[in-house]
Amino acid sequence: MNVDCCAEPVAGPVADARVLRHAWTALGPLRCGGWPALYSLGPRHWEETLAVLDDVLAGLYLVVDADGRLRWLGKAHRGGGVGARLRDHFRHPERARVFAGVFVVAGDPFSPQKAIEAAEGRAADLIGLRGHMGPRTWPVVTQDQWLALVTSHPAIRRPRPAGDDTGDRPMAPA
Repeated sequence: MNVDCCAEPVAGPVADARVLRHAWTALGPLRCGGWPALYSLGPRHWEETLAVLDDVLAGLYLVVDADGRLRWLGKAHRGGGVGARLRDHFRHPERARVFAGVFVVAGDPFSPQKAIEAAEGRAADLIGLRGHMGPRTWPVVTQDQWLALVTSHPAIRRPRPAGDDTGDRPMAPA
């Protein structure tokens, strides 16, 4: 009896610096945090990794197999974040068998859902995944649509340090 529900995810390109740069670029100004680092999804590490990734509420994730080949490009937008999305994937035994690590490009959790979707489609196009990873599909967006979506969100306003009483007034010349 086969307990698998779907086909094993088709292997894509190796997730090298070029692939990661394309995912980084696709999220554009909505990126938060640093360059994506590899998190282990091995049996001894996956619970710890998923707990850390629960804090990443929005962004793109690239799942790789033991040989570093891309097996999944996905997105998360709140609703439990990247950790929850990966838990959903691990419910499929055929994915759990091949998913060995994940790179995450964190995004602004207040980004519009459509902007994160556009970034996922843009990453798939930049990496060249369409038609090469089995029946997987990604949102289709033109460069103009992507640009309009990822730049339409205002930048996050950071709180001012304590004791900063300059408010919104311009600084006086020194």
